[in-house]
Amino acid sequence: MAEVPAPKPPDNAPESPALSDDAAAPRRATAWWQRPIVLSLGITLLLLALALGWPLLRWQLSPHDAAPAAQGLPWQVQADGAGGSTVFGLHLGSATLGDAEGLWPQDFKVALISVQGQAPALEAYVESFQAAFVNGKLVMSVAADPDWLRQAWDRSPRGEVEGGREGAVRRRELAPQDLDAARRIAVSALAFIPAARLDEATVVQRFGPPTQRHVGADGVVQLLYPERGVAVALPPAEGEAARAKPVIQYVAPRDFERLLRAPLQAAQAASAP
Repeated sequence: MAEVPAPKPPDNAPESPALSDDAAAPRRATAWWQRPIVLSLGITLLLLALALGWPLLRWQLSPHDAAPAAQGLPWQVQADGAGGSTVFGLHLGSATLGDAEGLWPQDFKVALISVQGQAPALEAYVESFQAAFVNGKLVMSVAADPDWLRQAWDRSPRGEVEGGREGAVRRRELAPQDLDAARRIAVSALAFIPAARLDEATVVQRFGPPTQRHVGADGVVQLLYPERGVAVALPPAEGEAARAKPVIQYVAPRDFERLLRAPLQAAQAASAP
């Protein structure tokens, strides 16, 4: 049997539109992180984070020298070239006890003291002294008139005794008029007793190599810096003197021989065999 051909559509019959591959495939949903509102919000948050975090990042990346250096440290002694020096904000030889009280009004103490019946002296100190990040005790020495000291002792309204019945140490409060007079007395020397134990290497690192170094019979090391009016006493690691605390003494450089070197030499001569 002969095969019958399929009928041919008429010439004017509309053609069926061809389906493209994109139209034939199902449309995929846009990921949530690619949606315009999410992208806009993410960019906004990123810009905000950069704006807020830049100052902190800049501070962390900047050199440490950009930060202000600590002031008032024990090794920051400024010699004025005219025989004077300044330490802890006090110009030695001209600053008064009143100036010291103005610097540390809450912690400044002043009183009369007599040790084992000796002539009274003026005691001034800051018990809890904060030298930037270094703690300790600051003691001030003054050259007060002996006659005035005895009279102030007699005028004292009250006092206290330390050391049991023998009264090894006696302290007396200054009368108001004597307290005003004491505020006008110049500070001749300072002694800083740090709470932390110092070793020689640390002192040399901070103050530099000493001009002179002495070792006493008891093992105490004395490091002398006459150009800055500084003497550092370091107790030994062993022995009876090991229980002592390190002491940093300050005087005006012009007074170094009289107030520091001469007493040290006298003490060494007295302890020599």
